[in-house]
Amino acid sequence: MNLEALLSELRGNVLRDDAELASGPDDHLWSDETLVRYINDAYLRFARRTLALRDASTPEVVEVPLDAGVSLYALHGSILSVVSARYDTDPNDLARVGRSLMQYMTPPDPLSFDPNSPQPLTPGRPYAFGTDETVEEHRVNLTVWPAPATEQAGKLIRLRVARKPLVMFTLDDMEQECELDDDYQLDMLEWAAYRAQNTSDVDGASTAADKHKTAFEDAVAGVLKDMRRKMFAPMQFQFGRNGFTWSA
Repeated sequence: MNLEALLSELRGNVLRDDAELASGPDDHLWSDETLVRYINDAYLRFARRTLALRDASTPEVVEVPLDAGVSLYALHGSILSVVSARYDTDPNDLARVGRSLMQYMTPPDPLSFDPNSPQPLTPGRPYAFGTDETVEEHRVNLTVWPAPATEQAGKLIRLRVARKPLVMFTLDDMEQECELDDDYQLDMLEWAAYRAQNTSDVDGASTAADKHKTAFEDAVAGVLKDMRRKMFAPMQFQFGRNGFTWSA
């Protein structure tokens, strides 16, 4: 749906803010500017709470050029979470680890690395990545281990991410399409309706606001369940390896 359709749906079918219900033929309880602001808030909130807006193809978002000797990279401001990362054109994902494991270690093999095997960390081809470094200016940071050597300068780390919308809605472009899946767009509007009703002094507005909030939260819970189902991977036990591990 584009902004025009979303605004019409919110005002007409969700909030019932029809002109004939107010004091004049051109009167509304909420202005277009206000409702678009609430739609944008709902847009961002739905993307952040569900991580349902996935991207692996937008170059400025998912491609990270490497610099020699640099381990830490500030990612695109829209990124909420990194799902996976690959080194340039490699077919296999980089291993995902935390800084506490990799600070003094380096994996010897990209397909079989053991963070319990410490080795001097020297520059070279990255084998692992993490996103648990300090977030600067509300951005997610990517750390690669080891730091790239001169030979890796200019190579790319290619990401799969969950992100926020790239462009927010404005009244200047009523044709702008919502990036969320069609199945989620009406659910998103429940939060916009909650915002609107929560600022209204009309009788019953508080009760209506609570209903919209509950509908939004229920929708988020349903989407999270769907996302977990899509990402499900069976776990296999492997004996003789000091416990169990994930196995493809």
